[in-house]
Amino acid sequence: MRLTALAAATAILLSALPAQAAWKEYVYEDLGVAKYFPVEPKMAKGTWGQGIRLPLSKIVPSTVLTAVDNGVTYKVTVVDFSARAAEGANIMGEAFSSLAGRGEVVSEGFPRLDLGANSVYGLALTVDEKAGNHTTSAVFFNKGKLYIVQAIAPKDSPARFDAGIGRFIETIRFHLQGYGFDEKIGHDFPLGDDDPGDRDLGNNRPRPQN
Repeated sequence: MRLTALAAATAILLSALPAQAAWKEYVYEDLGVAKYFPVEPKMAKGTWGQGIRLPLSKIVPSTVLTAVDNGVTYKVTVVDFSARAAEGANIMGEAFSSLAGRGEVVSEGFPRLDLGANSVYGLALTVDEKAGNHTTSAVFFNKGKLYIVQAIAPKDSPARFDAGIGRFIETIRFHLQGYGFDEKIGHDFPLGDDDPGDRDLGNNRPRPQN
């Protein structure tokens, strides 16, 4: 009887807890990016630079992907600078500086994605914004496009400690076809192959022993 009551109580408790997000990768070939979200994101057209001072970038149309889960807003902004690709380093630096100027910088980092010859380097920071948000952002510039990846939570909310924030910032890739590089085994591998023990190593594949 006691075990039955305990099982029933546990079931009730579990049903009251929020459902765990089922993270899934969404591929946007036209935007040149693949990104994991906890729930399906909504796509909208926006404007990068509106309401902020960006003398170099100015005001440019953008595409914005947004999802909300467990009190955190997950957002990717893609701005097409294809006609100004040579200015990419400065455009990315300006975007990073504008994000840092929104409040107190809590931390900074230097993410590297896709690895090997396909590496894409970026800048990351977490800011307690004057507007009241705790925002973690990563900024990249790749193949003529500026990417701003953000996880936003109220800075006084427990949501700012959500494990999904770190996961969101890290799960992005730009090399949508071809190969990446596994530093542990020292070889290229097909992107999307998550099993290092079952990768096509080409001429480097171990040969069966006689």
